[in-house]
Amino acid sequence: MPFEDAQGALVGGAAARAALIARLRGFPGKTLLLDAGDVFQGTPFYNFYRGAPDYRSMSRMRYDVGALGNHELDDGPAHWLGARRNAAFPILSANVFVAAESAWAATLAPAAGAVRSGARWIGGERVPDQASLRYLTTPYIIEDMGGVKVGILGLTTKDIVAIVSRAPNGGVAVSDPVTAAATLVPELRSKADFVVALTHLGVDDDRALAARVPGIDMIVGGHSHTYLWQPLLVRNSNANGYHGTVIVQDGRWGDRVGRLAIAIGPDGVRGVTDALVAARPGEGEDRAVKALLQPYADSIRTKMDEPVFRSASRVSMSGLEDGDTPLGNFVADAMLESSGADIAVTNSGGIRAPLPAGNITVGDILTVLPFDNTVVRVSMEGWRVRELFDFIARRIGKRGFAQISGASFVIRNGRASDIRVGDRPLDSNHTYAVATLDFLYGGGDGYTQFAKAGAAAGT
Repeated sequence: MPFEDAQGALVGGAAARAALIARLRGFPGKTLLLDAGDVFQGTPFYNFYRGAPDYRSMSRMRYDVGALGNHELDDGPAHWLGARRNAAFPILSANVFVAAESAWAATLAPAAGAVRSGARWIGGERVPDQASLRYLTTPYIIEDMGGVKVGILGLTTKDIVAIVSRAPNGGVAVSDPVTAAATLVPELRSKADFVVALTHLGVDDDRALAARVPGIDMIVGGHSHTYLWQPLLVRNSNANGYHGTVIVQDGRWGDRVGRLAIAIGPDGVRGVTDALVAARPGEGEDRAVKALLQPYADSIRTKMDEPVFRSASRVSMSGLEDGDTPLGNFVADAMLESSGADIAVTNSGGIRAPLPAGNITVGDILTVLPFDNTVVRVSMEGWRVRELFDFIARRIGKRGFAQISGASFVIRNGRASDIRVGDRPLDSNHTYAVATLDFLYGGGDGYTQFAKAGAAAGT
C-alpha cells in the first residue's frame, strides 16, 4: 500500500510501482525486471497473509527474477518454499543451503564443493564438511535477451547466521557470498555474454564483491536500503568496455524504481545510464494490481483502523543504530511497563518505520513493529547486565545496536560505564529482571547474553 514519506507526500505502493514499470517498459529495447530481496515484512499485509499478496502482485507486474533476502526466512525455509508458489518468477541464492535430511528438502538440488566452503548454520556453528547440503533455491539462471545471454547470480548476506530467528531455521546454512561467487562466476562467464549479481548483501559488501571477484559486469543490490543516485563503478580487470563492475541500488520500501539502460554491442558494453524514478500514486496506478490487492486490504481494514493512542507529532526512525532515540525509547519504555521488569532491551533493527502524527492505529503499530516477536523476561545478575551493555556499546553505529529503558550508561572506549538501573548504580551481585524479545533471547543479532543467564519467562 502507498505510504507517506518524510515530507508527507504519498509514495510507493504496488499499484503505483506497477504503473511506473509499465511506462518504463515503453522505452525501446529488451527489459529485465529484477528484485533484490526482502519482499516480505514491513507492513501488516505480511502479519496477516505471510507473503502471498506480495508475490502475487509481483507476478502480475511480470518480474523476471528475484533474490532471496534475509526476511524471506523470518518464518523458516519450509514456509518460504510454500509462499514461493505464489511467485511466477525464479528467486535466486547461491549461498543459502538446507540440511539434505530435512523431510521437505528431498527435491532440492545438492550443493557440494567450494560453493559451500566454510558454511555456517543459523546461530553461527560451522557446518561439518561431511554434512550433506542442498541449495534452498536456484543459484543462477541464464536469460536470453534477443540473442544476448545474461547470466544472473543470486547472493544473500552471510549475516543471516545472526539476524534471522533460530527456532524456525534449524538446518539452514549460509556460506560466504564472495566464495560462492568466485566459484560460480567463471561457470556463468562460459555461458553468458553479460553477468549480473543480484544481491542482498548491502552496498559495502557489494563493493567488496566487485573488487574480489572478477567477471561480474553489474551488481543489482539490496539490504542496506541505499539510494544510489548514480551507479558506483568499481574498477577491475573486466573486459566489458568500462573495465569494472557497476553497482546500483534503489533504496527501500518500493518508493522508487531503478531504471538502468545498458547498450551492448559486438565489442561489449557501449554505455550505461541509470535513474531512480519515484513511484507516485498520483501519477497513476495499475488497475489490475490494485484490484488484486483490494480484497486483502478490505479484509483487515476494520482491525487495522482501530485507534490505540494519539501522537502529537511525527516521530522519526532515523538514528536508531547511532544512539538513544525518541522512537527507540518509546518502544523500550512500552516493553518495560508491560513486563514489569527493571530493564528493557530491544533491537533497533526491529523498528521499521516512523510513528506518524495524529491518531495511531493498530495498523500503524504493526508497520512500526512488523515482526511477530514476543516480550520475555530473564533474570540476570548485575555482572551479566554489564556484559550485555558492553556488547551493546560495541555495536553503536552498526547493525544490532539496541534501545533500552530502565537503565542508562555512557560509552567510553567501546565499553559501558557509569551504568545506572533506575536511579541507582548497577550492583554486580544483584539480580535484575530484564525484558527483551524472544528473537534476541534466541541469539538474534548476536545477542547470546540472555540465554546464558537462564530460562526466559513469558510476560
